[in-house]
Amino acid sequence: MSVRKSPDYKTLIVVLGLYLLTGCSLSGKGFGNWTVRLPEDGDYFYAVGGPKAERIEANDQARAEMAKFISVTVDSEIERVTTEQSGQIETKVVDKIRLQAKETMENLSIVEVQRSQEGYYALARMPSRPIEEILDSLRFKKVPATMGEIGRSVALPGWGQIQKNQNRKGFSILSAQALTIGGTVLFSILKSSADEDMIYARTAGVRRAYQQDSQTFRSLMVGSLITGTAIYIYNLVDVTAVPKKVPLQP
Repeated sequence: MSVRKSPDYKTLIVVLGLYLLTGCSLSGKGFGNWTVRLPEDGDYFYAVGGPKAERIEANDQARAEMAKFISVTVDSEIERVTTEQSGQIETKVVDKIRLQAKETMENLSIVEVQRSQEGYYALARMPSRPIEEILDSLRFKKVPATMGEIGRSVALPGWGQIQKNQNRKGFSILSAQALTIGGTVLFSILKSSADEDMIYARTAGVRRAYQQDSQTFRSLMVGSLITGTAIYIYNLVDVTAVPKKVPLQP
């Protein structure tokens, strides 16, 4: 009598998963045809080096292109702000900004290399936020929150952030706080209703069911209350510790 062994579906799933993972890793990280057109990503800057005979030469050129881009971007912003302010920016400030911009190159990484008939191409990437913060220092100054802004956030979470022109953060805090308060009230009402139904239940089985419902609603109520408290504390810490940006006067 022959025995037919059923397929091991778990093994097949694992093998398929590994195949998909390795396939994705071999097919690249989704940067597109970057040798023709740089990737569009608001969170990163990109630069391309090549074609070069050696891979390391392509990497070095990509880094050099990024450094050139950063230098031109910073110098252009310095010139623009100087023109807008109809004056001169202190040499110390300019030197400091250029040094900070140069130091951001430490965040650069080579994310992909391609080889073609012409030679090697390298794609360099670095976060755009550090440079944006440096450029903001030319246009804005950071000042601590006022007592009025702190008081508004004490009275209504998110209000102080809105007053500091941090509208997205402020409305997010306000919405999250409203949801947690509403959830706490709702679960409290449902718990009270389950407790009342448990008292008037006619059988032990029904009573146990209402008791379980009451415990579930109680856990949800406590969780919502803890979450709401955490959001409120974060709101106070954020409005107090995070300075607001005020435009520099010409």
